[in-house]
Amino acid sequence: MTDQQRCPLCPNRYDQRTDLRVHLEVEHRKSEIVSWLLDRESQEAGKVPSREGGADESAVLERDRAATSA
Repeated sequence: MTDQQRCPLCPNRYDQRTDLRVHLEVEHRKSEIVSWLLDRESQEAGKVPSREGGADESAVLERDRAATSA
């Protein structure tokens, strides 16, 4: 049996973590907790600094582009 991902805001369950992320972004996008959860997930994955970190989004995008083109 696979380990399903449960939405923290509703009874929906998903087999893939990415499906849960899409659900959160689409169905609960105006919820403050969703912003917090998505920022936290990004921080844990080491992808993007949180908004509280003061990083400009365009600077983050530029850094990511440079890393992928190198």
